[in-house]
Amino acid sequence: MPDLPILAAGAFAPLALATRLTQIPGAAAAVCGAYLLPRSLLSLVDPGLEPPPLLLVPALVFDLSLWLKAADLANLAHVWPTRRQAWGKRARHPCQPQKWRASLAGGLFGLTLAALEPPFVTLLGAEPATWSGPTVFGAAAVCAAICALLGLSVPGELAPRNQRPR
Repeated sequence: MPDLPILAAGAFAPLALATRLTQIPGAAAAVCGAYLLPRSLLSLVDPGLEPPPLLLVPALVFDLSLWLKAADLANLAHVWPTRRQAWGKRARHPCQPQKWRASLAGGLFGLTLAALEPPFVTLLGAEPATWSGPTVFGAAAVCAAICALLGLSVPGELAPRNQRPR
């Protein structure tokens, strides 16, 4: 089996930790970008160094599936106000993702990574025989399961913002 499950677990753990600590939408993509930028620049300077794995798209899928609500999608129709409709102020309270949603988001991260990484590695010159159909499907299932289990660690209690720690 390819090393895809190890990559998925190693890449998803910092994203889940950052999302749990900050409880801010987009934290996973920001952490992923902070990791990928220096590695991408180094691979541009040194052509012998492999480029980093494709982690930004799975991180965006994780963020969107964790934080985006159905009401947010319904509000896309009302992006521009009409003459009869003015911008309304909406009370925004911090939402806390539920465990099932975090697990689903983690599984989607693993599936997206498993869908993107094998063609990218093969394009870079890896042996195509190691990325045959059954091994990729098995690795994708293992990646989704590992990331879904790690996703269960994302929801946590929101700390009160105006209290000093004791």
